[in-house]
Amino acid sequence: MKLSVKLLSGLTLIALVAVAIVGLSHSANAADTDGVVYVTNKASGLTTEPSTAVSGRKSATTVYGTYASIATTGVSARDIVANSDQLIVTVVDGDVNATTTVTSDQAGSGFDIGTNGDNTIGTGVTDFGGGASKGLDSLGDIITVVLTDQAANPIVGAIGDIKIVQAGTATVVTGLSVFAIVGAGDGVSAPVIQISRSGTPTYTALIDIRYPSSSVDTLTVGIKSVVATEVSLLLTETGRNTGRFEGTIQVVEFKTASVTAGVANTSIPASGGPITVTYTDVAVVGTGANVKRTGTYNIDTTTPSVVIGAPADANESQNRLPVFSGTAADAQSGLDVSTFELIVDDLNDSGTNATYVIVPSTGAFVAGDVAAVDTAALGSDGATTVSWSWSQPVQLPTDIGSAVPNTLVDFQARIADLAGNRGFSDADTADDIHTTGRHGNQPHVIKIDQKIPSITDAESGIGLNTAVTPSIDKDNVRDTIKVTFDGKVKEASVSASDFKVTLDSGVEFVPASVVVKNAAVYLDIDSTIPSDDTPKVTIQGTIQDLAGNSTDAGSANASDELDPVLTVTRSAGSGTGTSGEAADSLTKKNMTFTITSDETLQGPPTLTLTNVGGSLGTLFTGLPTSLGGNSWVYIYDGSAKEAGSVAVRVVGTDVVTNVATIGDTTTKAFTVDLSLVAPLSSPVTTTTQSNPFLITDYTRFGGGGGETASVTITTATLDGVDVASEIVASADSKTFFYQPTTALTNASHKYIVKGTDAAGNTLTITNTFTKSDRTDFAIELFAGWNSLSVPSNPLETGVDAVLSNAGITQVVAYDATTPSQPWRIASKVGTGVYTSQTTPGLTNVTSGSGYWVETSDFEDQKIALEGPTGPGDARPGLTTIPTGNGWNLVGVVDQSRAQTQSGHKGATLQRPDANGTPVNVTVGTYFNTVNSGRAYVFQTVTSQFNELVSGDLVKIGTGIWVFISPQSNGQLPHIVP
Repeated sequence: MKLSVKLLSGLTLIALVAVAIVGLSHSANAADTDGVVYVTNKASGLTTEPSTAVSGRKSATTVYGTYASIATTGVSARDIVANSDQLIVTVVDGDVNATTTVTSDQAGSGFDIGTNGDNTIGTGVTDFGGGASKGLDSLGDIITVVLTDQAANPIVGAIGDIKIVQAGTATVVTGLSVFAIVGAGDGVSAPVIQISRSGTPTYTALIDIRYPSSSVDTLTVGIKSVVATEVSLLLTETGRNTGRFEGTIQVVEFKTASVTAGVANTSIPASGGPITVTYTDVAVVGTGANVKRTGTYNIDTTTPSVVIGAPADANESQNRLPVFSGTAADAQSGLDVSTFELIVDDLNDSGTNATYVIVPSTGAFVAGDVAAVDTAALGSDGATTVSWSWSQPVQLPTDIGSAVPNTLVDFQARIADLAGNRGFSDADTADDIHTTGRHGNQPHVIKIDQKIPSITDAESGIGLNTAVTPSIDKDNVRDTIKVTFDGKVKEASVSASDFKVTLDSGVEFVPASVVVKNAAVYLDIDSTIPSDDTPKVTIQGTIQDLAGNSTDAGSANASDELDPVLTVTRSAGSGTGTSGEAADSLTKKNMTFTITSDETLQGPPTLTLTNVGGSLGTLFTGLPTSLGGNSWVYIYDGSAKEAGSVAVRVVGTDVVTNVATIGDTTTKAFTVDLSLVAPLSSPVTTTTQSNPFLITDYTRFGGGGGETASVTITTATLDGVDVASEIVASADSKTFFYQPTTALTNASHKYIVKGTDAAGNTLTITNTFTKSDRTDFAIELFAGWNSLSVPSNPLETGVDAVLSNAGITQVVAYDATTPSQPWRIASKVGTGVYTSQTTPGLTNVTSGSGYWVETSDFEDQKIALEGPTGPGDARPGLTTIPTGNGWNLVGVVDQSRAQTQSGHKGATLQRPDANGTPVNVTVGTYFNTVNSGRAYVFQTVTSQFNELVSGDLVKIGTGIWVFISPQSNGQLPHIVP
């Protein structure tokens, strides 16, 4: 059979295609292989895989990655290279790839390829070459078959792997061969093959096509960091028959109580490294199975350092073509030298350099500002240190044309390490303000200045406060002028004689001294500058700036920055004393305020009066009346307001809006006193003393609400007799004492006192009291045993004098301090004398002890007791009661002796508190100096012991049995009633 040229050309092309397909095809599952795990930093492309299986990746023994910081601002925030937090995991394991045999049968119908000689072919079959009739009816015929029903299953393998079988069977048809794989298919487009007749077929009916195919398979690995539990990552085969599986997971920052757990197939938290990838290899070469294969991915979160050595930050010069140089270093993953960037703002910034070369909040910058540094010349990736240099090729700034430069230029360098962390140069490592530098890294700023110095501002009254660090301006320094130049001044070039100051009056000064700080020179003329003056400052020497430019001329008039000097004078109050009680500090009605200013104000000053701590708050806010000549007056009527301490504040504004304030709303300036406080008088109602102290206390015994001003007693009478000259005042003139020289009779007496305080308030008080003799303390006795005590010592303490009733037969005391013999007993018959029955004996009855008294009668025992001390009496003492371990029989003592007369038996014991107010005494407070347990009192009528608890009131005249134990230190202190 002869073949056409066209056919031969087609056959040649098909042959070439077939060769190409055979060359690309391979079988990855011919035998078991050992799996291998590789890790790759997606950003850098560095991988632990030893070959360059993927374009753009480079092999490295150790691969580092990083993660983004949770913090987005501040010094703890970091910038990272895009995708440097993405970990690519690769597993190469050929035996995981699953290859299957698929059959294309024209959707169950089989393919009619025309081998039976009927000159017909079926669907999906087209002639390609050979004889004129259709199909494979002659030797050398070629047909093309499209395997449409298996479009989802591409052909895997070579031509020899494709079989032509009888339809519906696995029987191979002889005499037919696969001529070419026109298209292996891609899972969407159907595979296309060509079949040739190579012999005489033994079978001429319908056929099927059988061939190997493979899916895109998956496998799972575990991802584990040192701080988070393992998460799974699904890897997907890179092709249908590659045996190579890859997946990507994001590394995120671990944070306690916030980010602690990873998300499968998404993220793994880390805090440092490393991260371990674990793959279980099910089928291995040789024996064994389920072998753990691992890969290690290191984490580096330390930013590389970038140092700019020149030009120095804040340098000022005339050089418009500076040379920039510095170094960069990274001690862990190494530098990615290709990422180095020097960014120079080459435009004419404002004087404050408001536009930084790298935007602090975003890290953005203008691409055109990046210097064309040859990063290839810096060294190789992974270097730990590099040095860099760049000579500015175009004069800075680039946008001023022929203008004289006097501008700031800022610049910053940055570089990334191989892990992906970005580091920035920092002009001031102590300044961490992230609003002026990316994450606290400040840009370098230099000044290019070819302009001669000139005065831009002058301000009178502004000095330099060097008492704080750093030094700051200080207002209202009345002998100083601040002169500001257009740039920093060279301190060594400035002396006091370089300036002349001329006041508005024409008076000239050469400063006594000067202080230089940056662009400011502070001139101290050592003479007071009037508040409204605008002095003229003239340069009369040579002044040089830091760039080396100099001038010997120039002047400026200083602005008025001095506050007016206000003076407030108070007068015409009613105070009659000195200091805080003078007429300028105390009044019961009016207070006059005179306000003056040393310069013209915009209007009257504002006067505010505030009641400090009072309920009314602001008493007055308004404008005083002008007196002319920068003087004003206001008369305040305090009688219509609230008494108390008054604060004074005055605010005045001069014509150039300088504001002066003197005083405040919280500090007392003067006092309004509208009344004299009624004093407390003693005796209150009665006294038993013949010559008592008559006390008039305007402090109210310190109980609060007392008089604040000193008081003078203007008149005083006792029963109509003038006694004012005999009154004695306390040191503060608030408490007054009078003691009659003649004994008072038992009668009603009237003491009338008129007082006047320092504010002029007066008050007359009348104290009426009764003088009477003391009465005997009476103890009610019942036939039988009685438990009792006396609240103070009897005037005669002998047992015969105290317990004189004829019916009393026996008296018993109990002294726990002598445990070997605590009982003290005395007895008598009728009107006889007492005889002690014990040793020691019982001879006296005193306060502090409790007593058992046995009597046969129902008769009160009257006892004359010591009363309160009076003028001329001996110094009063305190009674304490000694105690022993165990039971003690103690009495109820009235230390003040106020409850020691008839009618006081059975009354509740009271103690005066710190303010002199009587307070009831309970069992708990009576025994609070000792470690007491149970306590009892004996009721004679019912013949029983009644228990006392802590809250029960203590009664005068009772005897108390109380159990006392040693304290923790073993001591037994006295009871202090």
